[in-house]
Order: sequence, then structure tokens, then C-alpha cells
Amino acid sequence: MNASLSILGTKIRQDAEGRFCLNDCHKAAGGLKKDGPSYFLATGKAQELIGKLASEGHTGKSVSPLNVVNDGINNGTYASKEVIYAYAMWINVDFHLTVIRAFDALVTGQIAAPALSEQEIVARAFQITARQVEELKQENAILAPQAEVARKIADSDGLYTLNLSAKAAQMPLSQFTRAAHANGFIFKQNGKWNAYSDKVKAGYCYVKFHPYRDRDGDERFSPQVFFTPKGITRLVKISGQH
Repeated sequence: MNASLSILGTKIRQDAEGRFCLNDCHKAAGGLKKDGPSYFLATGKAQELIGKLASEGHTGKSVSPLNVVNDGINNGTYASKEVIYAYAMWINVDFHLTVIRAFDALVTGQIAAPALSEQEIVARAFQITARQVEELKQENAILAPQAEVARKIADSDGLYTLNLSAKAAQMPLSQFTRAAHANGFIFKQNGKWNAYSDKVKAGYCYVKFHPYRDRDGDERFSPQVFFTPKGITRLVKISGQH
């Protein structure tokens, strides 16, 4: 494609293999934390799609569906068009249609959408800000100090491994993982703990995927679960541990 892709006034970068930047799409969608690419990539549907696309490498499509770039100005996670479509649908139907039409416009050489007026830009900014404020209120309500564990982690914005999460919650690791599993936070996948997508979207957990090759040489992704302070606090509250 010679022309560049633009969605709602945001230019979507491409890498050398033609994949599109998920981070730029997130920005175009409003940039809400809950819509972050990492949360989408943690879902079972996303993993299934990426695995299917990766398997097509044996049929002549050699480009991986995902590519993480760390070289300064081009930093970001780049994905194939199919993954971009799935990500847009995951956010909401309206954004999905916007992305489809933007790609159609790119292919046909048409203008994807008229430029926003100043009034429309201001209205959109207020809309996004209002939603972010509401999310912050909900997050603060959950993170309100509760017993000793809340006092220890409420000021932190980091990510905790399962082992560190158990220590922060003042539980043995086995007890913490049992409580997290019993309350629908994590599940076992191929012998590894993974987090349920609703807990990732809620900001309770975060999943990093480490690529590896299986015995057949196929690319696979191994999950590593992290808890946020918000997630530890929530689990301690609902499991009755203080």
C-alpha cells in the first residue's frame, strides 16, 4: 500500500512488513486504559486468532501476525490487518466499522472520513475526558484502604508476579493461587497460569506473552500472569483474607 492509513484523524504507523500499529489504533479509539492492546491480546479469542494466523506460515504466508518494535520512535506492537479488525471489534462495533471503512478507503484511494470540525473535536475531547474521570472514580473506590494489605499496596502502580502478589496479600503462594482460581481471576492453560479476559479488562490482572517454538517449530506464546494493586486488593476483599 502506497498511501498511509488514517483512522479518525490518527495516522496508523506500519512496520517494514506492512503490519499496522495497535498502539496507534488504541489512540484513535480514544486511548482508554480498558481498551489497551495488551488487554485485548490477553483474551482467548485473540490468542486463538494469532495462533491460527501464525500457523498459515506453513502455507506461504511467512509474516508473523505480531511484531513488537523497541527502537525509539517506532516503538509499539504491530499486527496484521486481521488482528487489527479483531481488536477494533473487541473495543466496540462503531470503531470496528470505522476501521473497516478506513481500510476500504485506503485500498480504493478514497478519503476515509471528512475532517472533524473544531466543535466536533472539542465535543469528542469532553466525551473522552468524562469517561476517563468516571473510570478513575470507580478505580479509586475499589482501591480505598482496606486492612493491612490495602495500606501496603494502594500507593503502588506496578505489576506483581504471582509470588510477589501472594506476599503483598500476606498469603502463602499456594493459598493465593487457589483463591485467585476459585474466584475466577486465573486458570491453567497448558500447565501455565493465565488470566481471564474480564479480569484483565477490569484492570485486576495483566498478562505478558513470551514467544517460543514448539517441537514442530511452530511459534507459540506462553503466558505470564501479573496482578495489579487493584487486583490484589479486590481478591483479598472477596476471598475474606485480611
